[in-house]
Amino acid sequence: MAKSTLVRFTTKFLVVASGENSAENIPMIPGLRSFPGDVIHSSSYKSGKSYSDMNVLVVGSGNSGMEIAYDLAAHGDNTSIVIRSPLHPTGTIYFQWLRAIS
Repeated sequence: MAKSTLVRFTTKFLVVASGENSAENIPMIPGLRSFPGDVIHSSSYKSGKSYSDMNVLVVGSGNSGMEIAYDLAAHGDNTSIVIRSPLHPTGTIYFQWLRAIS
């Protein structure tokens, strides 16, 4: 059984980057309705400029989540990402190697 660690985030803004493209899917997160900050879906995200120097939590690590987190960090935001499963990023060298051995 996998172990997990409970971490508490304090933030003024929450970006939810889950769901297919523009189909909003905001999961039922305990306490979300009473969250005093802004909650937006990735389909509503425009720029990290609006969140400069703020604490922002991005939920989801798909293309949208990673691009938004990068943009937020590039605008000087304190950005954290929450993901469901461990990430195993690979570069293009992996795919080149697979083509070479097949």
